[in-house]
Amino acid sequence: MSGLQLAFGLVVYAIGCTLQGVLGFGGGLFAVPILALIHPDFVPGPVLMVNPLLSGLLSMRERGSVDRHGLRWALTGRIPGVLLGAVALTVVAEERLGVLFGVLLLASVALKASGVHAERTPRTLMAAGGLSGFMATTVAVGGPPIALAFHDLPGPVLRATLSVYFLAGTTISLIVLALAGQFGTSDLVVAAWLVLPVMVGVALSGPLRGPLDRGWLAPAVYVLSSAAAVVLLIRSLA
Repeated sequence: MSGLQLAFGLVVYAIGCTLQGVLGFGGGLFAVPILALIHPDFVPGPVLMVNPLLSGLLSMRERGSVDRHGLRWALTGRIPGVLLGAVALTVVAEERLGVLFGVLLLASVALKASGVHAERTPRTLMAAGGLSGFMATTVAVGGPPIALAFHDLPGPVLRATLSVYFLAGTTISLIVLALAGQFGTSDLVVAAWLVLPVMVGVALSGPLRGPLDRGWLAPAVYVLSSAAAVVLLIRSLA
């Protein structure tokens, strides 16, 4: 990896971390495809290694605002979702899953934007957590389902809850991959460089939260979730 590629990668990841610090999700959704184009060594190991740091810092910043009840049920649903996703990868083509999830996400955004909102109950939160875990395992896009489930919460509560949710989820994934021997010395070196954009993103996102919280947070969740759906469809149908 050249110095120029490293510099570009750090800038891209800083933007992604800023986005996640403002919305509570979307950092990987924005940064990972671009980082993969800049240089394959950026993903998936280094990004996954620093994800718990990013989520941990964001969780600490708004730690008093976590929706503990909703978080508990969402995480409960994520576990079987991850397991089912692992099984699905062995029997269903990733392209078909991408098309299915892209359509589901667009339909979900359309329903919520129209004012039709399902009540947050243990059942719906477990379903959202399960779908998030399933999608994260199969198509590497797990943020939108859980973000849509919490989209109408106040900004600090949304960000805090999603940050803790992703902290738990990425830590589990990190441990599993580490035990499987999926990380090497080069991953550690690149991950060390990515700590800098994490810190920059957390700092930059701080003053940007206020303006977005004043009526723009839910629309921003809709836009980013729709973008994820379009990316899934294009990637699966191309």
